[in-house]
Amino acid sequence: MNEETKIKDAEIIPVNDEKQGQGNPYIEKALILILGILIGIAVKTEALEKITIGFDDYLMSYHEQSYDLNKMQDEQIEKMMEKQESQEEEIEN
Repeated sequence: MNEETKIKDAEIIPVNDEKQGQGNPYIEKALILILGILIGIAVKTEALEKITIGFDDYLMSYHEQSYDLNKMQDEQIEKMMEKQESQEEEIEN
């Protein structure tokens, strides 16, 4: 019985609702910074395994291309010149 009276006689302190749920802004910013650094490290680690373009390109072996772009361009220019000459001959006749 004595405990019940103590509880009833206890002083009630009102809770400030504005501060509830709000922490120290410096701690929150530090936690966000740490989380960002950890996510950046994780992304970089995964990227190193999958992306081969970059600093180590000189280590890659050279593969000869199946197509010679310069040769293809020259052939296209020759075809266009022939077509243009044939059109000019048709216009003259």
